[in-house]
Amino acid sequence: MPSPSKFVSHGEYLYPAILVALPMVVRAATLALRDLTRFRFGYVGAVLGTACVAASIIAFWAAVCGDELRASWITYVVFSLSYMLVILTARREHWTDRKGADDANERTNQRKTQQHAPSNDFDECRKSLRFVSCLVGIYLHAPLLLANYSLGFPSSAFWSPLLATLVLSPSRMRDAISGNRALSIVALVAKCVFLIATCPPALLAPRVFRTYTPYVLGVYAPLHLLLAALWLA
Repeated sequence: MPSPSKFVSHGEYLYPAILVALPMVVRAATLALRDLTRFRFGYVGAVLGTACVAASIIAFWAAVCGDELRASWITYVVFSLSYMLVILTARREHWTDRKGADDANERTNQRKTQQHAPSNDFDECRKSLRFVSCLVGIYLHAPLLLANYSLGFPSSAFWSPLLATLVLSPSRMRDAISGNRALSIVALVAKCVFLIATCPPALLAPRVFRTYTPYVLGVYAPLHLLLAALWLA
């Protein structure tokens, strides 16, 4: 640490911060340059808009309730409704694709269209949302790392692997759990348990922070909502 007798350059703080956020940068670049064939503006805009509305609802509720927010059961209701709103919006395109594929199959009776066309379209939606989620993670942590390194570094170390490496594409998940219903149920339960355990009222506000700070409301909650949309869509 710096002291009157010891000089610490900015690089000693900056380089580890860049390295810990590098997986998000690499994943976003890989998606943009190689994996994405068509960016789904409408789908991403709808999910991001819903996530912003949900985060605003949480922030408004935190401002209204103050310290009472931590111990109130209504807090969990507000968070649950906010997450359900984002997840349902993220799944809307999947349901639309399946309905459209069923209508097309009734007209054409082509099995290939049933198996591949809707899944490919939904894959593009997920990849587009993952690309934007990585960008949001980068842009939220860049000023945080410069303003409050002791908070930004562990936050970036927590979110970088979640957004960059622990979100599998739908096609890879289908290949991994194809024909294994028990494995798909276990994976879904594990995701739900992790999301519940890391939800702001369960992890941060009562244990790490005394109140719902700007970091919790402006960085952690939006990224957690996007992660829920990526995992449960």
